[in-house]
Amino acid sequence: MSIEPLFRLRLRTERLELRLPTEAELQEFAALAEQGVHPPEEMPFRFAWTDAIGTPEFRDGFIEFHRGARRTWAPESWNLVLGVWADGVPVGTQSVNAVNFAARRTAETSSWLGQRFQGRGIGTEMRAAILTLLFDGLGGEVATSGYIEGNERSRRVSDKLGYVVHGEETVAPRGTPVREIQLTLDRAAWQAVARPPVEIVDLAACLPLLGAESAPGR
Repeated sequence: MSIEPLFRLRLRTERLELRLPTEAELQEFAALAEQGVHPPEEMPFRFAWTDAIGTPEFRDGFIEFHRGARRTWAPESWNLVLGVWADGVPVGTQSVNAVNFAARRTAETSSWLGQRFQGRGIGTEMRAAILTLLFDGLGGEVATSGYIEGNERSRRVSDKLGYVVHGEETVAPRGTPVREIQLTLDRAAWQAVARPPVEIVDLAACLPLLGAESAPGR
């Protein structure tokens, strides 16, 4: 399946642009991750992908993850992994993924941000951008997310955007069980929260790829 229209999709805030990276740009994002995403003694992710940083396999694995998301794309099951640029500089990635979106109108978000760009409100702004795509662009009804217990940066972003706790899971990214707090954000809560304006560019041609043409609420 050709996903070419997705390469024209843009989400823009006052200082950020979110879009699919080119192959050359994926190298830049891999290099950014290698500069640090979190303190080495912490693991804020369900899957400990950052533990491979510093190994010969890291860059190839990083790029293959993005290629795989594109290669296996289907309207019934997709993972949109957008690069995030702040004032033209790569700062991290923001993802949204869904299964049977047309019927369920539910999607999950996840992200990472280079360590040197943290603490500037960028994480909140890029999450707000992807949620604007989900709710306002695609007619979504529910967004889900989660954070490893102790990941206060992620928790604060979710709190600012109106998420509520709906449960927890036990995960073991480094072999030791830890709690992952599960969150949801529905359309009503999203519409009630203050958030930055977001411009969505060239979405119409992408709707069939996202299973969103007939999604109620659009």
